[in-house]
Amino acid sequence: MAKALALSPEALSAHQITPKAATPPRAAVAQKVTAEETSKLVQESTHPLQIRIPREEARAIKIAAAERDMTMSEFMLACFHAYMNINKSS
Repeated sequence: MAKALALSPEALSAHQITPKAATPPRAAVAQKVTAEETSKLVQESTHPLQIRIPREEARAIKIAAAERDMTMSEFMLACFHAYMNINKSS
């Protein structure tokens, strides 16, 4: 059990900590989108999609998304759109 402290002004003044839930997500800070894209994103409803991939590939996707300041959903959606654009032109 922890030792009891003598009550003093220093002991009573607690440092205010911002909980992680109150901080904005990483992608919200660095995201560069136009007003048109933002309104399009707000209007679209999202649906969950779950896939099974090897652990190392999942880790590589997480790292790649973090390096680009994107969420995994944004990164995977960008990859999907790039893939679809490549296949349209062929």
